Amino acid sequence: MTPTAHPRRRDVLTGLAGAAALAGAAPARAATTSPTATAEDDALPVRVAVLDVTPTTYAADDPARSLVTVRARVVNDGEQALEGLRAQLVAQRSPVVARYSLDRWESAGADASLGRTTVASEPVDVAAGPLAPGGRAEVVLTLPAAELGTGQGAHPAAVEVLDASGERAGLVRTFLVSTVPEGVRTTLLTLLLPLVAGRTREAAGLAGEVEGRLGRLLEASGDSRTSWAVDPAVLATVLPAVAATGEEGAEQPADPLPDLSAAPSEDAAAAGTTAASLPAGTDDPAAVVATLTAWRERLTAAAQGRCLIALPHGDPDLASLSAAPAGAELLTTAQAAGADVAVALSGAATVLTGVAWPADETADAEALSLAARAGATAVVLDDETLTTGDDLTYTPTGRAVVDTGDGGAGLAVLVADSALSALLARTAGAAAEDAEEGTDEAWSPAALVQRVLAEVATITLQRPSDPRSLLVTAPRTLDPRPAAVQRLVTAVETSGWASWQPLTDLLATPVPDVERSELPVPATTSRRAVLPVVHVAAVDAALATLAELSSALEGAAPAAGAAQRSALMLLATSWRGHLPELRESRRELQDDVAALLSAVHVLPGSVLNLAATRTELPVTVVNELSAPVRVELVLRPRSPRVQLTQVPVQTVPARGQLRVGVPVRALANGSVVVEAQLRTPDGLLLGEPVELDVNVRADLEGWLTGLVGGGAAALLATGLVRAVRRGRRRVDAAPHADVDDVGHDGGGAAGQRDGQRPSAPTGQG
Repeated sequence: MTPTAHPRRRDVLTGLAGAAALAGAAPARAATTSPTATAEDDALPVRVAVLDVTPTTYAADDPARSLVTVRARVVNDGEQALEGLRAQLVAQRSPVVARYSLDRWESAGADASLGRTTVASEPVDVAAGPLAPGGRAEVVLTLPAAELGTGQGAHPAAVEVLDASGERAGLVRTFLVSTVPEGVRTTLLTLLLPLVAGRTREAAGLAGEVEGRLGRLLEASGDSRTSWAVDPAVLATVLPAVAATGEEGAEQPADPLPDLSAAPSEDAAAAGTTAASLPAGTDDPAAVVATLTAWRERLTAAAQGRCLIALPHGDPDLASLSAAPAGAELLTTAQAAGADVAVALSGAATVLTGVAWPADETADAEALSLAARAGATAVVLDDETLTTGDDLTYTPTGRAVVDTGDGGAGLAVLVADSALSALLARTAGAAAEDAEEGTDEAWSPAALVQRVLAEVATITLQRPSDPRSLLVTAPRTLDPRPAAVQRLVTAVETSGWASWQPLTDLLATPVPDVERSELPVPATTSRRAVLPVVHVAAVDAALATLAELSSALEGAAPAAGAAQRSALMLLATSWRGHLPELRESRRELQDDVAALLSAVHVLPGSVLNLAATRTELPVTVVNELSAPVRVELVLRPRSPRVQLTQVPVQTVPARGQLRVGVPVRALANGSVVVEAQLRTPDGLLLGEPVELDVNVRADLEGWLTGLVGGGAAALLATGLVRAVRRGRRRVDAAPHADVDDVGHDGGGAAGQRDGQRPSAPTGQG
């Protein structure tokens, strides 16, 4: 594939916007230009809006379609009352034959000619009298279809308002489209709408999106052939985990960042939800949960029979990731985070997981190579990224193949038609509006329908016997008027010029033999600024921290999972052009991560006294998460007076405490500050370091031992003395012989006791 010199046609058309006559004299080209807004001329005091065109496609030979009726609103935007205003419908007899002529007609100046060969309806008075400043009136203009001639296709037309002097006072341009001639093959269109979470990280923010933009996108998708590109965040964040309640309804403690990723069980759903299910600060948690639950049911029901593209979680910006060193890892993480949601929807819809959708439908080879390495097999680009040669006179099928430069087979490309996609973007509006009422703007639903029908009619007539398949995409930020989208889809289908088909049919369409340009160089990848590299690096650092924390958990901690998904959503394509808000959200993410790490911490205590050489230092660890966590306790004394023994890894129960006894040896007396820090087995620090004050009295143990020993010795001595004295008293108390008994005993005993010799026996004669 060789590069084709092809300037942006929008630049060329800017110089041609003032052209007047736009009949089919211009050469046919394959140009597809993004429509420009209708030219505004402040010199014209009257503003005109098309409210209705019936029938949307005319047929001169069909009585029901032979009279074209245009209803329009006329508003006096001037400062003076206008008298004699008359309106008429003017149309060119020749239909356009080139798509770029449609944009030239629409964007021509308010004072430009309406053509040389035209027909006009009978003039109609705008009001019975003067039209006051700010006043408005409606007119109904009719034109027989036979006056448009036999040309088939889209006729440039306009509602022109003339003043009393015959000068143009107001103008709005539109198209009158014929029915399909016999033998013409219908063009096939695929409509792809983005259901992405956008710039939100919290359940309350998503609830607002659901009630607004996302809800209106869902309402606009009435035709089941309309395909979606679904950001898993719109489901992963809306499936609220229901907090358990006691019998009296007391709320149980919640994680700092509650999980909203798992579908509630039937029992939990019946029990209801509480404030613990949502982030702190939510004004009305019950209302938010009710909104998100109803959204889930609506989305699941509407997905039945539909074709969906499952985007990576958060819809990350491919161009931003391709410029960051950690881009491939981040994209893989985002895909893994959304895989369960894709599986959950696969039972109701056909889910395609290998289709990448870069921002603005444009990407360079680096971004597409990144997508291919992450598993993408197809990509959505537009015809302004992959242009065709100037010599191509028709709009080819929106299919191609691009080489990503990695030696593979390349990526299948779904080529979006930029002109039709830009027209779809004009359905945007703050609220749904009644299609019959329309708007005061030039792009009312009726005018939009006529322009789209003019596009598809011109495309079809380029090759009447060669049906082609085209892709129509909406910008990610589209907030549509559902009635306008539904009216457009229905009008295209009933016109006969085109019909709708699902995305799978477009993917199955063969690639046409058409030469397209190479991918743009990185410098021109995006029409808007990509996310800063430093921001992507900060998100990567936060995710790495959360991954380390998760590895230390024994079981699922909803808070960690919610924080990971919240971080991924800061890589969303929708953040482009919103850098101040992005910086603030990044700070909030960093605060959330810090809160998670602080949920596991050491409990500060009072002054501890160590009165022994060897003892235990008690440390209390607190875990506020809903899953057990494995931690290492690191103690660092700031003085060598003590020596601490390392303790093994501890498991702290979920929402509980654990008392850890650390063996300690006292080496010297004095006060010691011990710094206590928790970390995961991989080294991630948890909580803030805590200072433990310890008083060491190592000699107190010896003094107490001596005191106890001395006391024991004194008691022993006292006991011995008392024992001896008790023995003596027993001897002194022994019974003695009576003195009267001595003589009877011969006095021997008494005489010996008194020291007297015994008397000799007396003589014998």
